[in-house]
Amino acid sequence: MFLRLTRITGTLSSRSADRDFRSDSWTGLPRLAERAEELDELLRALRAVGRGRPTGLVEVTGDAGIGKTTLLNEFAERAAALTGTTVLIGTATRDTDNPFGVFADALDQDLRPNPPKEVTRRGARAVLEHIGARGLVLIVDDCHLASPEALAPLRALLRKPPDVPVLFVLGFRDRQATSELRAALAGRSRRVAATEIRLAPLTEQDTEELLANRGIPAWRRMMHQESGGNPAYLDALLTEDDPDAHRHPLDATVRAELSGVSAAAEAVSRAASVLGDEFDLDLLTEIMDEPEATVLVAVDELIGLDLVRPREVGRLFAFRHPVVRRALYEGCEFSTRVELHCRADAALRVRGAAATQRAPHVRHSIRHGDLPEVAVLVDASNAVLAARPDTAVTWLTTAFQALPDTHPSRAELLLSLARALGNSGRLAECWDTMHAALRALSPDRADLRAEGVALIAAVERMLGVHGTADAMLRAELDARGPGDRPRVSAALRLEIAHNELVKGRARECRRLTVEALDSLSTSDDRALVASCLGLISKADGTVGDSVAAEDRLAEATAVLDSMLDDELTENLDAVLWVGWSEILLDHWYDAARHYDKAVDLAVRASNGLVLPNLLVGQVMALRSRGRLVEARAAARYGVYLAERAGSKEQLFGAAAMRLWADAQVGHVDRTTATRVDALIRGDAVVGWQGMLALRMVAEARLLSDDPEGTLETLNYVGGPELPKLSNSVSRVSWYEIMTRAELAVGRPEAAASWARSAVETAARLGRPGRTALAELATANVLLATDPAAALPHARAAVTGLATTGATMDEARARTALGVAMWHAGQHDQALRELRYVQVGYERVGAVDLAKATSRERRRVIALGCRTREDQPVEEAATLTKREREIAELVRDGLTNRQISRTLFIAEKTVEMHLTKLFGKLGVGNRAGVAAHLERSRTG
Repeated sequence: MFLRLTRITGTLSSRSADRDFRSDSWTGLPRLAERAEELDELLRALRAVGRGRPTGLVEVTGDAGIGKTTLLNEFAERAAALTGTTVLIGTATRDTDNPFGVFADALDQDLRPNPPKEVTRRGARAVLEHIGARGLVLIVDDCHLASPEALAPLRALLRKPPDVPVLFVLGFRDRQATSELRAALAGRSRRVAATEIRLAPLTEQDTEELLANRGIPAWRRMMHQESGGNPAYLDALLTEDDPDAHRHPLDATVRAELSGVSAAAEAVSRAASVLGDEFDLDLLTEIMDEPEATVLVAVDELIGLDLVRPREVGRLFAFRHPVVRRALYEGCEFSTRVELHCRADAALRVRGAAATQRAPHVRHSIRHGDLPEVAVLVDASNAVLAARPDTAVTWLTTAFQALPDTHPSRAELLLSLARALGNSGRLAECWDTMHAALRALSPDRADLRAEGVALIAAVERMLGVHGTADAMLRAELDARGPGDRPRVSAALRLEIAHNELVKGRARECRRLTVEALDSLSTSDDRALVASCLGLISKADGTVGDSVAAEDRLAEATAVLDSMLDDELTENLDAVLWVGWSEILLDHWYDAARHYDKAVDLAVRASNGLVLPNLLVGQVMALRSRGRLVEARAAARYGVYLAERAGSKEQLFGAAAMRLWADAQVGHVDRTTATRVDALIRGDAVVGWQGMLALRMVAEARLLSDDPEGTLETLNYVGGPELPKLSNSVSRVSWYEIMTRAELAVGRPEAAASWARSAVETAARLGRPGRTALAELATANVLLATDPAAALPHARAAVTGLATTGATMDEARARTALGVAMWHAGQHDQALRELRYVQVGYERVGAVDLAKATSRERRRVIALGCRTREDQPVEEAATLTKREREIAELVRDGLTNRQISRTLFIAEKTVEMHLTKLFGKLGVGNRAGVAAHLERSRTG
């Protein structure tokens, strides 16, 4: 072991420079957020040494990459800066050298002109006593690498510590601790107080905080699980996820762990990395072509390095982590990898292994024209198409390249490749590949052709391009014969039906979808049945048939909830249709539940085909439920996916969604707003989804204090009559938004007209949520024109919105209710209601809305003060004795703190009484309290 110790010197103020090693002050510096508790424990150990224990020992242990080095470096800086004591920090290596030379190297400035050999002669103990008279911290990392010879001075120091306050901090991987290291620790003097800090994996919450500005919660949860809570592995996985990133430093670190191992162990590590994250001894022995005993010895050597770990059952082993396996695999020469893959596949073929087991090796061993191997790749790809579409794309691309140009299966293989490309989110490539497949497909493959056309239509739908495949869909449907598969016919009808809905023909959409559903009467395809039921429900809701819509939605939800995760992963389109119907019918609880699950499954499967549209629905549900932080994250991710897809319409929807989500918390990005404006002018508003995005823009502008901009969006809906909206449910939302906008620009008459339209439309729909929204519009108009009449409408709005789970809209209704209560003379209830809303907004991160509610609360208090100034004194509110005392002290000019000291009560109690005083007296500040008392005295 060669210890290269570095001396750490803190930058201290004149006061802290004189601080003794025994100081109790440990505050004032930034904390290591994800290891704060462990850092505190190290600092407590340092403080304990300073309080009388002459020597302390802290063992910092944990797995590779868990963060030991980061923690030790942070502690070293903190200890030096806080105490001014000498801190030596070094790292053990496998190199052998004079172990005492380190002290001469680290203390070159202190010991001149003494030569290094003089330091060696004096010994480590004497050196530490020389430099650590005021205290010393000695930190040595990676002690598990130390040779027995190199551990000798450390063993001696622990057995007979220096006669100065010293804290030894030793970092090592406990799985790899040598017997010599454990003996050195066990043989320490009784004077050495020992503590062990084992670094556990990061919690899911830790990972969530580290990745707070990246991805969406489902992705962050997946990254936590895949990393196992190990910071180094998490960082490496993030690098793998970034196509522009260079190789991660961990790769070189892992490969360096093989330095000094035997040639056999190095060869086994290469072979095992080819077999995968997990491997069995028999297969490893077979491809190594070595005696099992030789292979076992090599495996044992790798286990000693903790590169490989035995499984609990069987003759199975696994690499410490998939990141470790990939690092070793990438370090293996290409020719060696290919040879090992060939051997592995030959052995698996003899075993009769499944296609998914053979495919990773066939991919590297296949030769052009090898049709059995092509079949293996195709079968394996079909098996993983839903769960691992990127892997399926790789295997199918390899199979296609190996297939002869004249082979009749090329078209069918291209169809499979197109499906995999679509699932992986590479929509433009999917579209091109599918068209190439259809051109090559023979006329007698009717079912395959129809499936391809349905996929083209679905991809165009995801890209926001509507109707271009309509003629192809109808031609394929007309060509269907009685013996053709009903599932394919249903899929064709479903795509045509959606195009009809986009065109505003909801009844035709319903007719086609009912036909599709009827054709599935003998099918066990539950996902397609759920899709049909969901789309029928949406069509019924669009034309205002709420009862029928509810019935169909109940059927669809029952089917969807009965599906297993694997089944749902393969058919996430079903959640789209059911989820949109739930949003339309104000089933916000169920919508959030279904979208959360579907997005989680789509992220795990890297399914980029339906994920962008799932995110739109999820953002709406999350916002409505008050989960604004998650909504913003999902919206940002939606923009990223839309940019990758290259669709102008999809980008408009995603950008509008982000603008709307950001506006809820008061942090609108100007770049996003500019992009949205440009897309609107660039004719990106298409279909019902475009209208939905435009509504988001309208409300976002309103929340950003731009009501004129909100009113301008009417131009893109065809004007005040909203002719481009075929959906009556959406009309109520538009009317309510326009009511707020007109009130904001000071036109209550125009606002009243919009509110009346909302009431009339909601009455025809008979939906509680829509009725409540119309009541809210009415209440807001009355608050501006006839406040005394607003109370019953505000109450009805709160009740209706609360039953649907629309948390954010309910909060707006409660604001109106609070103001209406004040005007009705219910002052205490009004202030409680407004305070409740303000706290709720603060809790979900809606900062601007919280501030606006606080301003409204102060406004009504001030309004009450003005309206009461002319009241007779005897009508004034009756104050309690304590309230009277506090009011008089306020009049005398005392602060809250001075009042609390005068009356011997807590300052928070003073604040509570003042709040009640403001409410009872109808004033908004302390001056109002003083004025009220003066009027009472002179009245």
